[in-house]
Amino acid sequence: MPNYLPSPTRSFTIPSIYDGIRLACRIYLPDQLLESDTPSQWRVRGAILAHPYASLGGCYDDPVVSFIGGELLDAGYVVGTFNFRGAGESEGRTSWTAKPELADYVSFYGFMMLYLRFLRLSLTSRPDDEDVRGDIQLILGGYSYGSLVTSHLPSSEVVAHLFNDGARGTPVQEIFLAARTVCTESGEDIRTIGQPTPNIESAAQSAKDVLHSSSTTVSYLLISPLLPPVNLFLTLFLDLSLEVDTQTSGQRKQIPCPKPTDQLCAHQTLAIYGDEDTFTSISKLRRWSDELRSVPQSRFFSTEIKGAGHFWREDGVEEEAKHSLRQWLRQQPRFGVIPGKLRWFM
Repeated sequence: MPNYLPSPTRSFTIPSIYDGIRLACRIYLPDQLLESDTPSQWRVRGAILAHPYASLGGCYDDPVVSFIGGELLDAGYVVGTFNFRGAGESEGRTSWTAKPELADYVSFYGFMMLYLRFLRLSLTSRPDDEDVRGDIQLILGGYSYGSLVTSHLPSSEVVAHLFNDGARGTPVQEIFLAARTVCTESGEDIRTIGQPTPNIESAAQSAKDVLHSSSTTVSYLLISPLLPPVNLFLTLFLDLSLEVDTQTSGQRKQIPCPKPTDQLCAHQTLAIYGDEDTFTSISKLRRWSDELRSVPQSRFFSTEIKGAGHFWREDGVEEEAKHSLRQWLRQQPRFGVIPGKLRWFM
């Protein structure tokens, strides 16, 4: 039987960097972290899952988000979910262009980068340990409409730079403070027997202090991806770019986003879809997958599930999707480089 996401470890809100509206968010911590006697040995890895179209009832309580998230949680990932504007407890309303929603996702993306870094600092007895400065692994995921937004995200370097420059009183700076606070609260849930926990309030005073010594290795996970013409209708045929509220003279910062094809081929990517998807024909999905796989040095991989529709309600298809996800997760890099040796984390 499929595992589903349990009750969240922490629930909270953050502002959207698009316009400051409040977004409902959740964090789930894996048993490998909660129940370990040596949590500092846990390799820092997380995953974000974005939900389907809010106007059709999509939110972070979606059952597909839950069973995919449950598998990631079982595999040892910190799982983060959030509601786009207009969904569930989040403020605002769904846009016609997906630009505000892209900024909503980047808001939580930045939060997760910061939170995972703070989490590593809080679990390590020596903040200057080489292992602390290792890569943080983050899966950027989405289902249906969520996969559309996921595939247009800016690079991790762009997101890190954006959060490095957060001025006091801006949504970016508030997200930094939220990540630090939620991490401090998470310490109440983690067993740290015999492990002194540094005070992360003094570990860093800015996002730049937190992010400068750690890079983020990202992968992409797309469940039932939307292809033309549906995806074009949801973005009004616009090329998506990131808009950020700078709160200075009413001006907005425009940040171009890379083409989805470039990002999905350059990073480890898994797309899972059914051959009976009612939103995108299987012929289009197969052609799209073949084109991405044929790009030189592509890291894109896809799995077609027989008998599965867009909503994954058919008998046995959830377990097939989870099996595909488990196989892909085993291929994800789990190593850290320490001077003089290479160490693998299995």
